[in-house]
Amino acid sequence: MLIGLMVFALAFILYVVIKAFRDIGFTVFETLVLLLGSIVAFRFIPDIPIYWYENTILSINVAGFLIPVIISAKMIKSGRAPFMECLVGVAVVAVIAYQLSEFIAGKGVLISNIYLPSFVAAIIGVVLSKKVWNRVGPISYVSGSMGILVGADVVRLNEILAYQSPTLTVLSIGGAGIFDAIFIAGIIAVTLGILTMPLARMTEGQR
Repeated sequence: MLIGLMVFALAFILYVVIKAFRDIGFTVFETLVLLLGSIVAFRFIPDIPIYWYENTILSINVAGFLIPVIISAKMIKSGRAPFMECLVGVAVVAVIAYQLSEFIAGKGVLISNIYLPSFVAAIIGVVLSKKVWNRVGPISYVSGSMGILVGADVVRLNEILAYQSPTLTVLSIGGAGIFDAIFIAGIIAVTLGILTMPLARMTEGQR
């Protein structure tokens, strides 16, 4: 009986979450990949090496790079996240992420504050959705996840590759230091998008 109630409760929570995400433009598949697939991939799927220079191996993280890139590309291609709006959002968040991030030898790239770019991404989603409310989530997600990835990791590639490690070192794009920021930024951006949608609609209704 208790197990049955727990299963029902979990199923209900998952249904509510999926419905909330779908209301702001996410498909069921994207929601499951974002919430569950990313965590599973980060824990169990190894990084993919793409470049080897002296003692440094540059790789990409499936959860912190491939998944957000694929989901973002899918949203842009489908038109749910318009390209120009996303370009603006990614650029703004990337500048903020760059200012808040730092490459530390032996640790990788660390972001001091993931909340500011997440909040900005959510606001960007609301403003640039142009009252098409199911675009809030996709624009917020693309702006937040891609902005952090570009500003904190991609822009710093020269700095990362210039690091001369005395021993064999694996550096990962979207790895541990950035995955947390990208994952949490995406979740926070979408959550804020969900919370701000009723406020935006209410404000519009009062005009």
